[in-house]
Amino acid sequence: MIAVTGATGYMGSFLLPRLVARDEAVRCLVRPGTDAAALVRIGAEIARGDLEEPAAVAAALRDARVVLHLAHIRYAPAVLAGVGAGVERLVLVSSLRRFSRVADASVAAVTAGEDAVLASALPWVLVRPSMIYGPGDDRNISRLAARLRRRGTLPIPGSGRHLHQPVHVDDVVAGLLAAAEVQGIEGCSYALAGAAPLTYDELVDAVGAAIGVVPRKIHLPVWLVLWGLAIADWFGLEPGIGRSQVLRLQEEKEYSIAAAQGDLGYAPLAFAAGLARIYGE
Repeated sequence: MIAVTGATGYMGSFLLPRLVARDEAVRCLVRPGTDAAALVRIGAEIARGDLEEPAAVAAALRDARVVLHLAHIRYAPAVLAGVGAGVERLVLVSSLRRFSRVADASVAAVTAGEDAVLASALPWVLVRPSMIYGPGDDRNISRLAARLRRRGTLPIPGSGRHLHQPVHVDDVVAGLLAAAEVQGIEGCSYALAGAAPLTYDELVDAVGAAIGVVPRKIHLPVWLVLWGLAIADWFGLEPGIGRSQVLRLQEEKEYSIAAAQGDLGYAPLAFAAGLARIYGE
């Protein structure tokens, strides 16, 4: 049996149909009150419970051969404590945000969750996706595309020359499935990023080309944006972007995927090819 946490999230909506198509039972730990009808329709078993409830976690994972933890990595200690003695592989999804130099609560939560995994003697594999994009509301590229369609003009804090390496959700799913199956990789961690990095300006232009819009990019000094956010905070306004997001936009997000390519057969799409899957050729 395969047990999954975070199955109702964005990544889960792409992974679960592939899992249940296999000749093995799939059980999903789902919070009480969360709509799991889509999971039931494809044949997944539902175990109701919260990741903050040790008994519920243990009941959902007790007889799992493989555990796929898609929920936030901060819940890793609960998953590690809840698995049964017969577990053969735990695949835990973290984030490349682990390596951000912008110290905030989100980075601290990722680091704490990963530290629990790294200290465990269980047969774990850790995967760290970069910015995930794909069909529907990926909360990343889809929102950028919607803004460009609506306005065409995009204010960009900083130069727009810092590197990013977004990854298509199908590639993340393929990496997860391989991480659950490949033998001899216990205790390894893998970056799951796109085929090649590109600057933020290039990223914006590629999204514009995919949706038939020529973006008008307005580069703003970082200090001015941070000053504006401080003023907005003073007046109790919510500008839709935070200080940490602005600072992380100035970081170089270029990652080596060589380990995933070698061990997992990972072969991610180029960004333009991924966009074509979503918005058409």
